[in-house]
Formats: sequence, structure tokens, C-alpha cells
Amino acid sequence: MSKRRLTAVFMAVVMLLAASCGSGDQSSSAVQESSAAQEASRQEEESSAPAESVAEESVPEESSEEESVPVVEQTGNLNPLTGLMTLSDEAVGKRPVAIVINNIKDSLPQYGIAGADIIFEMVAEAGITRLLGVWGDYTQIPDVCSVRSSRPYFVDLAAGFDALYIHVGGSQAGLDRIEELGLDNFDGRYTDPDIFDRDPNRLGVYAYEHTMYVKGQNIPAQMEAYGMRTDLGENYQDTAFLFNDPAHPASNTEEACEKITIHFSDAYYSTFTYNASDRLYYKEHSGEPHMVQDTGTQLAFTNVLVLESEISSLDGYRMSINTESGTGYYISNGVLQEIRWSKATPYDRIQITDEDGNEVALNAGKTYVGITEYDSETFG
Repeated sequence: MSKRRLTAVFMAVVMLLAASCGSGDQSSSAVQESSAAQEASRQEEESSAPAESVAEESVPEESSEEESVPVVEQTGNLNPLTGLMTLSDEAVGKRPVAIVINNIKDSLPQYGIAGADIIFEMVAEAGITRLLGVWGDYTQIPDVCSVRSSRPYFVDLAAGFDALYIHVGGSQAGLDRIEELGLDNFDGRYTDPDIFDRDPNRLGVYAYEHTMYVKGQNIPAQMEAYGMRTDLGENYQDTAFLFNDPAHPASNTEEACEKITIHFSDAYYSTFTYNASDRLYYKEHSGEPHMVQDTGTQLAFTNVLVLESEISSLDGYRMSINTESGTGYYISNGVLQEIRWSKATPYDRIQITDEDGNEVALNAGKTYVGITEYDSETFG
């Protein structure tokens, strides 16, 4: 793997917006879970009471005009998941945390997820997506809601970061995979009030399975209390991806891309729209801005990775997703690049290469990863 480049200064450089690569506007028909699906979901979870949530929403302004972006000095330590100098001293050399997050429309909005360094999205059941948020700094995780059940492919992804895995129950295959890989995990079915609780502001308002939250600020102490390893393993000392110098973000191609829609099912799709003023892609959830409850902000990412994979239904409800290899796209800095991806074993990170096998350098910042079927994205 190529040598990773570090820097203590981040400079955002403005680029000219070229023609759009995608429109992605779509209408969606609502997905309704069958009574059997709802019963299966409820059987994966159990637990009890209090918490807090905040509820203010606002949408960031977008600008299509060229603007000057000031230099932002970074004084922390290298975050291996973003390539930025934002890691606290206490988190240097420590394991990341991966949390399974509810994404069904009836559970929205989520809270606590705006600070995740990497967010994966893929179908969990009946065309409905679920998220896996990964934090590089285990001392900076807030309360996160709502936490949902495990699937085997989420376990494989978490293992590739040497992460602590947080979930509430799971499919039998998802639970078996945790045991098979020996992955340290906190399971909300076994209600330790120092780790999990039910949000009292959601009880009676949301379905019960949409109310569990994890007390993020307690994670470091609880890892030690349960005798879990907190130091990163020897094979995980490098960064998650090859990153460009934050002061010099790059455009790997000239194929402009200011909008893309990734389709997971008829009713669940994610659209990303580029804002040249801050060089971020703002996320929509199935046609609406994807807002975060506690911060009142819309999810936004420096990098968008579309990983095309072999996906099939196991029983008309739960899914089988190949996490070993495929093709896809890397979108950042207003342009798009065709890629190949691979993950040699569950314990390995995802490798991103170009069509000639050369490792692709990502721009430093937060990354969204959508794993979907081949030819499911929309460019316009």
C-alpha cells in the first residue's frame, strides 16, 4: 500500500463547477413492511428507559458561485478515517467504533450521526436501508439514536477497521458472524444502563424498535470495564484509505459530477448534490434533505463512494451482500472516477483502485459509502 501523507494544515481550494453529471430526481412509492417483517424486527430487540434528544432542523445554503474559502488550521492528531488532523490526544492509537443505525423513514430523524467519519448505507431488509457509522475518535461520540440490529455484512465491514461493534440484536446470520469473527461488541438486548437506554421522548411516539440509543460518551470507560482491548491492532496502524494532502485536494478526472442518485429500492435512494463553496456533497434521503436532529444540519461528505456488488434476497426479506469485490465510482471535488474495489478478508479494509489496479487517493474528509447492485446509480 502507498505511503500515507500527513499534514497539519487544511486549505479548501475552490473549483469551477462544470456541467452536471446527474440529475437523479425521482418520486418514491412508500415501502410498507409486512406484519411478518415487523414481527421479525421486534424479535431482534428488547430493552428499557430514559434519554435526551434535540429537535431543530435547518438546511445549509448552497452556492453555485465561486467563493474564497479561508485556510483552516488543524492542530490535532491524524484521524486515520479522514486524513485530517482532528483526533484527540486520548484517541491516538485507539480503536474506532462502528454503530448500526436505523434508516427506515418511520424512525427519522436520527441523532448523533453528524460526526461519523465514514457512513455506509445498504439494504437490510425489504428494500429498506440501514447505516453503519464509523467514528475514528472513540472519545468524541455523542448519544446516537436509533441503534438497530446486526447483519453479517455490517460485521465484515466493522472488522475491517478493527472496530468495536455496537448493535441491538440481529438476524441469526448477523449474530453468528460476530461469534465467528470474534468481534468485540455491545449488544443492546443485554441492557446495561451505562451503555444503552430507550429515549423517553420517543417512547409512545415511535415504534418501540426505533427508540434505542447508545450513550456514546460512556464507550471508552465501558470498553475498559468489560476488559475489551482499546488499542488498535498492529495491522491497523495505517489510514483507512490513501488520502491526498488536505492542503491540495485533487480531481482525478475531468468528468464533472455535481449530482448523483444511488438507488437501493423503489422507495429508498440517496441523492448527493455538490456545493462548490465548501466542496461538499449534501445528502438527501429518498427525495428529502437528510437532516440530523441534534445538530440541525444536513449530512454532507467530501467523498462519495458507490460500490457495486452482487446482492440477492435470502428469503424475500433479508439480504445477502458480497463484501469482497466489485466495480463502482468515486465522486469528489466535483468530478467522478470509475473504480474497482476489493476486501480480501473480513479483517481487511476496502481497497480502492483505478481500472489499471493503481490505488486511488481520496480527498481528506468524511466519506459516504453506498453498497448497491450494479447499474443502480443515476447520472444525468
